[in-house]
Amino acid sequence: MRLNNLEFVAMNNPLRAVIQDRIEAKRFRQLSTLAPGKKVLEIGCGNGVGARLIKKYFLPASINAIDLDKRMVDIAVRKNKDPSIFFSVGDAAKLTFRKPQFDAVFDFGIIHHIPEWRDCLDELRRVLKPGGELILEELSIESFETCIGKAYRKLLDHPYDRMFTRKEFVSYLSKSGFRVEKEEAHNPLGLLRYFVIVARKQVSS
Repeated sequence: MRLNNLEFVAMNNPLRAVIQDRIEAKRFRQLSTLAPGKKVLEIGCGNGVGARLIKKYFLPASINAIDLDKRMVDIAVRKNKDPSIFFSVGDAAKLTFRKPQFDAVFDFGIIHHIPEWRDCLDELRRVLKPGGELILEELSIESFETCIGKAYRKLLDHPYDRMFTRKEFVSYLSKSGFRVEKEEAHNPLGLLRYFVIVARKQVSS
């Protein structure tokens, strides 16, 4: 889904970049075993902050970073100074990569925006090499069922009627050929419930 105007402003707020750096990316690094020098994909790259943090904390050889919103990709391309990071417009539920080629896929809270979230997970598994890592932070419908979550519903355009529960999400990961290795739940200051998962594509899938 394309961001509404409020979400567009929020995603380009400097505070969002600080949170991604000091909390989200560092937590990914703590939970993941991904070695340096790998080829990785980021879905929902936004203005490029996530890709730069992936480079900072994981030292991959290359990053393909995609987003459905051309406005965000244009910002990311304009700000990018790193020749190993490649930004492009792309649909995470219909990836154009033809074969398994990535050692890891990163998701800084994008899949809950996608009505066809099962298709997205299938696509991520398809483009990952056997044994590749899926490293993600996500919201679920439970995030929007608290008092403050219901307030978020009035401001944010999400496919609430098709959004997964956390249990559904983890269950589908397992059914689609991933092994969940790390899973954490967080609710900082009671403001937003989310979960973090590191899953691995099973070699037999």
